[in-house]
Amino acid sequence: MKFSKNAIKITFLILFAPVFQINANVLILNGLTHEHQAMQGEIKAGVIELKNISEVAQSVQLYQRDYWYTYNEENRHDEPGTLDRSNANWININPTFITLEPNETTTIEYEIEVPSVDSLTGSYWSVIMVEGLAPPDTSESERGIKINTVIRYAIQVITNIGDTGDRNLSFIDFKLSKQDSFTELSVALENIGERILRPEVSLEIFDSNGESNGVIKAERRKLYPGTSAMVFLDLSHLNLGSYSGILIADCGDDYVFGSNLTLDIKDE
Repeated sequence: MKFSKNAIKITFLILFAPVFQINANVLILNGLTHEHQAMQGEIKAGVIELKNISEVAQSVQLYQRDYWYTYNEENRHDEPGTLDRSNANWININPTFITLEPNETTTIEYEIEVPSVDSLTGSYWSVIMVEGLAPPDTSESERGIKINTVIRYAIQVITNIGDTGDRNLSFIDFKLSKQDSFTELSVALENIGERILRPEVSLEIFDSNGESNGVIKAERRKLYPGTSAMVFLDLSHLNLGSYSGILIADCGDDYVFGSNLTLDIKDE
């Protein structure tokens, strides 16, 4: 186990519901994260499973974007191939437009062709956007203006090059906040390595006598190389006073990072 005040190592887990709705009528059946292990020069295949649960035909289009985000809630869906670690140009989707008949289930196939480049290492990713197309509204409108809602989902497609890539994590910001009876510690994490991380973040808290007040865990977040995210630890059970803590980000496979903290909980 390695500890540092400023750095952490991480590996990370993703949680998702088994079914996602593109709109009220079309479901994605096999999740919004597709992860593939491959080596340079290999070809991997995947599928997207769709179901039309309505009694009328529904059309869907698919296209690609890059995906990047930060802990301060900045999210970008740039043109495919923009990011250094984009795998968008490796992916072929067939078909990119489909109409599902009532109650029909179908699959969209995609293929990942990893370049034969020895320098490829770690994780590469992009997203396949799945967008339901609303049928044209031919009804009359009193004011001549109609608004159609278009909903789209991003399926994250990850390519890990074998077990390669440096795993490294940094704690970049801490914020302790208290409002009435609710106390929360916010921790910003950044993946400064080359491989996707899914850290389990926990905080063991000690009072001024050195007695443990328990271990608090945060919800796991997925971190791609160069991205950051905020996790939250509920400290509402603690009384006012000074505490010390050991913050741990456990990424699995012996990649564990930690930092010592001092917490002063006061009335606002």
